[in-house]
Amino acid sequence: MKTVQTVEGPVSTDALGSVLMHEHICTSSMGVATHYPQLYAEDYEARIVRDLEEMRDNGISTVVDATPVCLGRDVRVLKRTSEQTGVNIVATTGWWGCEPPYVGPTTDEQWARCFADDIIKGCDGTDIKAGILKAAMDREGPTEWKVKVHHAVGLAQRETGAKIMLHTYCPTESPRFQLAALREVGVDMNSVSVGHIPETTDLDFVKWIYDQGVWLGMDRLPIVLLPGSYAVATQTRIKFIKTLLDAGMGDRMLFSHDFMSVSTLYDNQPEEVQEEVRKQCPERFLFLKNHIFPQLAEMGVDPDLLWRMTIENPKRFFEA
Repeated sequence: MKTVQTVEGPVSTDALGSVLMHEHICTSSMGVATHYPQLYAEDYEARIVRDLEEMRDNGISTVVDATPVCLGRDVRVLKRTSEQTGVNIVATTGWWGCEPPYVGPTTDEQWARCFADDIIKGCDGTDIKAGILKAAMDREGPTEWKVKVHHAVGLAQRETGAKIMLHTYCPTESPRFQLAALREVGVDMNSVSVGHIPETTDLDFVKWIYDQGVWLGMDRLPIVLLPGSYAVATQTRIKFIKTLLDAGMGDRMLFSHDFMSVSTLYDNQPEEVQEEVRKQCPERFLFLKNHIFPQLAEMGVDPDLLWRMTIENPKRFFEA
């Protein structure tokens, strides 16, 4: 029997149900959740429970929390809220941001040991284990640190067998460098999900990604922006997903929102900014089900197929 490691222990891939493959339960800077949780809104854990209950009541059984320690991971909160709601939560190890200060010279192998221990032994001094690895590269491209992280994540993947999710910036084609770095340490591309695909509308580039044998992370749906930011509009993203489906890439699509249940980034914004965020994603973790999929159905996509893709594709990804 194939299993996926969740914060409550291994779960059969047959029992995952509908999966949101890239979300954030609580997000902040490193150490805030465990040392200064008062920087979150006062009722933050109750808000998480409400989001998870809404997922559960609408047929979503599992969520991958794409939050490594540098984004404020708190596996204790993940486990408590999973126990309260019955929603499976997969915790993440790996690294998202810049190189941490005051660490000094480190090797790929040292970081790989840290990430692998999160999966084998448990995270943050607990026996709560991570179930997926994450590496990130954005506009900065293949800096020495970013290549080191990808090598370390790849080495940890080789040791543990856990799958990899990538934060990317497709407008500058960062996946070309990221997949090359993972190949350098022997990662099987079938174990990799390339996230944030809808950030681009370059069909040829996405076809190149697909042809590498990886999975396509269809997230940032909708795109949520702070004032003054720019990105490909949500409606454009929906049309591009239809183009990708027509091109035969639906068998390796992994859907989610990349939305945050609670976050010190948003929770401490002025009320007018918070209201603008609420307008951009009014149905939170149900936006895919209630808005994206119906619009794709109006374009001629079988709605039952779309829902099955949230069940069958994650199952095949984790079993690969």
